[in-house]
Amino acid sequence: MPTAMAESAARRSRTYWLLARLVLERPDAALLTELDSTLLPAAEVGDPTEPLADDVERVGAAVRAARGDAKALEALEVDYTRLFSGVAKRRNVPAPFESVALESRLMGDSTVAVEAAYREAGFNAPAPDAGPPDHLGAELRFLSLACYQEMEAWQAGDCAAAAGWVERERSFLDEHLLAWVPQHCKCLTQAAETPFYRAAVSLIGRACLVDREDVALLLDQTAT
Repeated sequence: MPTAMAESAARRSRTYWLLARLVLERPDAALLTELDSTLLPAAEVGDPTEPLADDVERVGAAVRAARGDAKALEALEVDYTRLFSGVAKRRNVPAPFESVALESRLMGDSTVAVEAAYREAGFNAPAPDAGPPDHLGAELRFLSLACYQEMEAWQAGDCAAAAGWVERERSFLDEHLLAWVPQHCKCLTQAAETPFYRAAVSLIGRACLVDREDVALLLDQTAT
Protein backbone atom coordinates (compact mmCIF):
# COMPACT_ATOMS: atom_id res chain seq x y z
CA MET A 1 0.00 0.00 0.00
CA PRO A 2 2.76 2.58 0.68
CA THR A 3 3.80 2.39 -3.00
CA ALA A 4 0.28 3.16 -4.19
CA MET A 5 -0.04 5.92 -1.62
CA ALA A 6 3.27 7.43 -2.74
CA GLU A 7 2.12 7.41 -6.37
CA SER A 8 -1.14 9.09 -5.39
CA ALA A 9 0.70 11.77 -3.42
CA ALA A 10 3.07 12.36 -6.34
CA ARG A 11 0.15 12.78 -8.73
CA ARG A 12 -1.58 15.21 -6.39
CA SER A 13 1.64 17.18 -5.92
CA ARG A 14 2.06 17.50 -9.70
CA THR A 15 -1.54 18.63 -10.06
CA TYR A 16 -1.23 21.37 -7.48
CA TRP A 17 2.10 22.46 -8.95
CA LEU A 18 0.45 22.81 -12.35
CA LEU A 19 -2.47 24.77 -10.90
CA ALA A 20 -0.05 27.09 -9.11
CA ARG A 21 1.88 27.68 -12.32
CA LEU A 22 -1.32 28.70 -14.10
CA VAL A 23 -1.75 31.42 -11.47
CA LEU A 24 1.84 32.45 -10.81
CA GLU A 25 3.45 32.44 -14.27
CA ARG A 26 2.78 34.92 -17.02
CA PRO A 27 1.42 33.31 -20.20
CA ASP A 28 4.33 33.60 -22.60
CA ALA A 29 4.98 31.37 -25.62
CA ALA A 30 7.37 29.13 -23.68
CA LEU A 31 4.77 28.37 -20.98
CA LEU A 32 2.09 27.55 -23.55
CA THR A 33 4.48 25.22 -25.37
CA GLU A 34 5.34 23.46 -22.13
CA LEU A 35 1.70 23.14 -21.14
CA ASP A 36 0.81 21.66 -24.50
CA SER A 37 3.73 19.23 -24.78
CA THR A 38 4.43 18.17 -21.22
CA LEU A 39 2.24 19.29 -18.37
CA LEU A 40 -1.27 18.81 -19.71
CA PRO A 41 -0.65 15.39 -21.33
CA ALA A 42 0.79 14.25 -17.98
CA ALA A 43 -2.53 15.13 -16.36
CA GLU A 44 -4.24 12.27 -18.23
CA VAL A 45 -6.14 14.31 -20.77
CA GLY A 46 -8.94 12.29 -22.29
CA ASP A 47 -8.93 9.54 -19.64
CA PRO A 48 -12.65 8.98 -18.93
CA THR A 49 -11.84 7.69 -15.45
CA GLU A 50 -10.10 10.94 -14.50
CA PRO A 51 -12.68 13.30 -12.90
CA LEU A 52 -10.89 16.38 -14.21
CA ALA A 53 -10.28 15.08 -17.73
CA ASP A 54 -12.86 17.34 -19.38
CA ASP A 55 -11.60 20.38 -17.48
CA VAL A 56 -7.99 19.67 -18.45
CA GLU A 57 -8.99 19.10 -22.06
CA ARG A 58 -10.65 22.53 -22.17
CA VAL A 59 -7.44 24.12 -20.93
CA GLY A 60 -5.49 22.14 -23.52
CA ALA A 61 -7.78 23.22 -26.34
CA ALA A 62 -7.41 26.85 -25.29
CA VAL A 63 -3.62 26.47 -25.17
CA ARG A 64 -3.51 25.02 -28.67
CA ALA A 65 -5.74 27.79 -30.00
CA ALA A 66 -3.52 30.52 -28.52
CA ARG A 67 -0.11 29.10 -29.44
CA GLY A 68 1.63 30.99 -32.21
CA ASP A 69 -0.95 33.78 -32.20
CA ALA A 70 0.62 37.08 -31.12
CA LYS A 71 -2.72 38.80 -30.56
CA ALA A 72 -3.99 35.88 -28.49
CA LEU A 73 -0.84 35.99 -26.34
CA GLU A 74 -1.29 39.70 -25.79
CA ALA A 75 -4.88 39.11 -24.71
CA LEU A 76 -3.70 36.42 -22.28
CA GLU A 77 -1.19 38.84 -20.76
CA VAL A 78 -3.91 41.41 -20.16
CA ASP A 79 -6.29 38.82 -18.72
CA TYR A 80 -3.59 37.38 -16.48
CA THR A 81 -2.87 40.80 -14.99
CA ARG A 82 -6.56 41.48 -14.41
CA LEU A 83 -7.21 38.15 -12.71
CA PHE A 84 -4.13 37.44 -10.62
CA SER A 85 -2.13 40.61 -9.93
CA GLY A 86 -4.54 42.00 -7.38
CA VAL A 87 -4.33 45.47 -8.90
CA ALA A 88 -7.40 45.42 -11.14
CA LYS A 89 -9.99 48.01 -10.15
CA ARG A 90 -12.98 46.52 -11.89
CA ARG A 91 -15.63 45.33 -9.47
CA ASN A 92 -16.13 42.05 -11.32
CA VAL A 93 -12.52 40.94 -10.75
CA PRO A 94 -12.00 39.89 -7.12
CA ALA A 95 -8.49 40.16 -5.71
CA PRO A 96 -6.71 36.77 -5.47
CA PHE A 97 -6.19 36.82 -1.70
CA GLU A 98 -7.97 34.78 0.96
CA SER A 99 -8.21 37.71 3.37
CA VAL A 100 -9.91 39.86 0.73
CA ALA A 101 -12.37 37.09 -0.08
CA LEU A 102 -13.25 36.35 3.55
CA GLU A 103 -12.62 39.65 5.32
CA SER A 104 -12.75 42.27 2.57
CA ARG A 105 -9.25 43.50 3.47
CA LEU A 106 -5.63 42.79 2.70
CA MET A 107 -3.35 41.22 5.31
CA GLY A 108 -6.18 40.18 7.59
CA ASP A 109 -6.52 37.38 10.12
CA SER A 110 -6.66 34.88 7.26
CA THR A 111 -3.25 36.00 6.07
CA VAL A 112 -1.77 35.47 9.52
CA ALA A 113 -3.34 32.02 9.79
CA VAL A 114 -2.08 30.97 6.36
CA GLU A 115 1.43 32.14 7.18
CA ALA A 116 1.30 30.16 10.43
CA ALA A 117 0.23 27.04 8.54
CA TYR A 118 3.24 27.39 6.24
CA ARG A 119 5.58 27.89 9.16
CA GLU A 120 4.20 24.92 11.11
CA ALA A 121 4.76 22.74 8.05
CA GLY A 122 8.39 23.85 7.89
CA PHE A 123 8.08 26.13 4.86
CA ASN A 124 8.78 29.78 4.31
CA ALA A 125 6.60 31.60 1.80
CA PRO A 126 5.89 29.06 -0.98
CA ALA A 127 5.65 31.82 -3.60
CA PRO A 128 7.40 34.93 -2.25
CA ASP A 129 7.06 36.86 -5.50
CA ALA A 130 3.26 36.59 -5.38
CA GLY A 131 2.94 39.12 -2.58
CA PRO A 132 0.93 38.37 0.57
CA PRO A 133 1.15 34.69 1.59
CA ASP A 134 -2.58 34.10 1.14
CA HIS A 135 -2.36 34.69 -2.63
CA LEU A 136 -4.17 31.96 -4.57
CA GLY A 137 -0.97 30.78 -6.25
CA ALA A 138 0.92 30.56 -2.97
CA GLU A 139 -1.80 28.44 -1.34
CA LEU A 140 -1.88 26.06 -4.30
CA ARG A 141 1.90 25.74 -4.26
CA PHE A 142 1.88 25.02 -0.52
CA LEU A 143 -0.40 22.05 -1.08
CA SER A 144 1.90 20.81 -3.85
CA LEU A 145 4.82 20.93 -1.44
CA ALA A 146 2.80 19.22 1.30
CA CYS A 147 1.81 16.40 -1.05
CA TYR A 148 5.45 16.02 -2.06
CA GLN A 149 6.44 15.64 1.59
CA GLU A 150 3.68 13.07 1.98
CA MET A 151 5.07 11.17 -1.01
CA GLU A 152 8.57 11.12 0.47
CA ALA A 153 7.23 9.81 3.79
CA TRP A 154 5.41 6.95 2.04
CA GLN A 155 8.53 6.14 0.06
CA ALA A 156 10.56 6.02 3.28
CA GLY A 157 8.02 3.67 4.85
CA ASP A 158 7.13 6.24 7.53
CA CYS A 159 3.38 5.73 7.54
CA ALA A 160 2.83 7.89 10.63
CA ALA A 161 4.59 10.87 9.07
CA ALA A 162 2.71 10.37 5.79
CA ALA A 163 -0.62 10.26 7.63
CA GLY A 164 0.39 13.46 9.41
CA TRP A 165 0.91 15.18 6.07
CA VAL A 166 -2.47 13.98 4.83
CA GLU A 167 -4.10 15.44 7.93
CA ARG A 168 -2.21 18.71 7.37
CA GLU A 169 -3.51 18.79 3.79
CA ARG A 170 -7.07 18.19 5.01
CA SER A 171 -6.77 20.97 7.57
CA PHE A 172 -5.44 23.46 5.03
CA LEU A 173 -8.12 22.58 2.51
CA ASP A 174 -10.95 22.89 5.03
CA GLU A 175 -9.69 25.94 6.89
CA HIS A 176 -8.32 27.88 3.95
CA LEU A 177 -8.52 26.81 0.31
CA LEU A 178 -12.09 25.51 0.25
CA ALA A 179 -13.31 28.41 2.34
CA TRP A 180 -12.85 30.74 -0.61
CA VAL A 181 -11.32 29.27 -3.76
CA PRO A 182 -14.33 27.48 -5.34
CA GLN A 183 -16.48 30.62 -5.09
CA HIS A 184 -13.56 32.83 -6.11
CA CYS A 185 -12.97 30.70 -9.21
CA LYS A 186 -16.66 30.91 -10.13
CA CYS A 187 -16.33 34.69 -10.09
CA LEU A 188 -13.12 34.55 -12.11
CA THR A 189 -14.76 32.26 -14.68
CA GLN A 190 -17.30 35.00 -15.32
CA ALA A 191 -14.71 37.78 -15.23
CA ALA A 192 -12.11 36.12 -17.50
CA GLU A 193 -12.00 37.48 -21.03
CA THR A 194 -10.06 34.65 -22.70
CA PRO A 195 -10.97 30.98 -23.18
CA PHE A 196 -7.67 29.91 -21.63
CA TYR A 197 -8.22 31.61 -18.30
CA ARG A 198 -11.91 30.76 -18.19
CA ALA A 199 -10.89 27.11 -18.50
CA ALA A 200 -7.92 27.47 -16.14
CA VAL A 201 -9.82 28.99 -13.22
CA SER A 202 -12.66 26.52 -13.67
CA LEU A 203 -10.10 23.71 -13.47
CA ILE A 204 -8.60 25.17 -10.28
CA GLY A 205 -11.94 25.37 -8.51
CA ARG A 206 -12.96 21.87 -9.51
CA ALA A 207 -9.57 20.35 -8.71
CA CYS A 208 -9.64 21.59 -5.13
CA LEU A 209 -13.05 19.99 -4.55
CA VAL A 210 -11.97 16.72 -6.15
CA ASP A 211 -8.82 16.65 -4.06
CA ARG A 212 -10.84 17.02 -0.86
CA GLU A 213 -12.66 13.83 -1.81
CA ASP A 214 -9.32 12.11 -2.38
CA VAL A 215 -8.06 13.31 0.99
CA ALA A 216 -11.14 11.93 2.71
CA LEU A 217 -10.43 8.51 1.20
CA LEU A 218 -6.79 8.73 2.24
CA LEU A 219 -7.77 9.58 5.80
CA ASP A 220 -10.06 6.54 5.91
CA GLN A 221 -7.27 4.33 4.61
CA THR A 222 -4.64 5.64 7.00
CA ALA A 223 -6.99 5.22 9.96
CA THR A 224 -7.34 1.46 9.37
